[in-house]
Amino acid sequence: MLAAADVAAAVLPADLPEVPVEGEAPAAYALRIAAEKARAVRHSGGAPADSTVVAADTVVVLEGAILGKPATAHEAEAMLRALSGRTHEVLTAFAVQGPFGEPLTGVDRTRVTFRELSTDEIRRYVASGEPMDKAGAYGIQGLAGAFVATVDGRYDTVVGLPVEPVLSALEASGAIPARTPLLRRVGGIRARMAAAAQAVGRSASAVTLVAVGKTQSTHAIAEMVTAGVPDIGENYVQEWRDKAVELEAARIPARWHFIGHLQSNKAKYLAPFVAAVHALDSGSAATALDREARRAGRSLDVCVQVNVGEEAQKSGIPPGELGAFLASISSCSALTIRGLMTVPPDGPLFESRRHFAALRALRDEHATADRPLPWLSMGMSGDFDQAIAEGATHVRIGSALFGPRHAASVAPSTNTTETNG
Repeated sequence: MLAAADVAAAVLPADLPEVPVEGEAPAAYALRIAAEKARAVRHSGGAPADSTVVAADTVVVLEGAILGKPATAHEAEAMLRALSGRTHEVLTAFAVQGPFGEPLTGVDRTRVTFRELSTDEIRRYVASGEPMDKAGAYGIQGLAGAFVATVDGRYDTVVGLPVEPVLSALEASGAIPARTPLLRRVGGIRARMAAAAQAVGRSASAVTLVAVGKTQSTHAIAEMVTAGVPDIGENYVQEWRDKAVELEAARIPARWHFIGHLQSNKAKYLAPFVAAVHALDSGSAATALDREARRAGRSLDVCVQVNVGEEAQKSGIPPGELGAFLASISSCSALTIRGLMTVPPDGPLFESRRHFAALRALRDEHATADRPLPWLSMGMSGDFDQAIAEGATHVRIGSALFGPRHAASVAPSTNTTETNG
């Protein structure tokens, strides 16, 4: 996670007994273990003398009681039964130990709610072996991600390292140069993406981060591109055009992704300039986009938007009509159908994950040798970890990268959108 946040790091073991002292509060326990790990590595001689050590410890707390790592399958099953249908707290403490002085420490708290779990699925999960080295007998980025209804707080705290607070501590210790808040957020998102990909055996490089710039200022977009996130998603044509003109004049090389609902009469503005269109969902829009792309001498990457939840108020092709739609636009020679895109219904995280899995299954069903559909554009600020676990190749993230949205400086047209990142 640190490497993905652009911090050079090596992993060294710190084999210490992790046993709470009688009466020790969970936060105090986690902080003590993190500091002890940092000191142990510092004094072991394994770390270079001028290096900085980052140590962390994560505990799962249910009604004030610490749920440690299960020693047996029976213990794992008991912990999961206790967590089923309930809210618990995950505390990750960290210690940043420089060459001299006392470590800088901190603790982050996140509340996690599980859905109700059946006895059979608990046993199947325990049989996978995944819970046996995990606090509380689960790992959120593994199979147990399907148990989670809500995460209230930092998701990476549940993974095991609250990246932004750790980056701030590294800056304070002098171990890394000071970063802007935006750079810290980018580092935190990159770290979560890498951890989510690694957990399912994927490479982080297989997932493209698309920063959703809707209502953000041109200055904020320029800062994002300069921070190493060149792929920018926009929802409204007029807002995108104004930003594109300003950034081109400033020689800021943004790579534009149009992720909003595409009206046929707006295709002429997009086709000559954007890198990809993510939400193609009508034959008329496909025909217009193909015509304008051919006129501009371009081949344009597109994704077909699928309404996986079959919600009446949302755009997208119904799953049962996807095959016919793909066939109907196969003659659009200037459009390269790269894959599928979706916005799942609002709801708990485990339901989002189920819809992401459904989109992947649709891709597998409709992919051919001539049209492999490698792209899966799915996952936004609140659920991109689950999307990556289910195969996302493009995640569209807005508020988690830029911070809270402000009123748009350019009033959008009558377009509607669900892809707000």
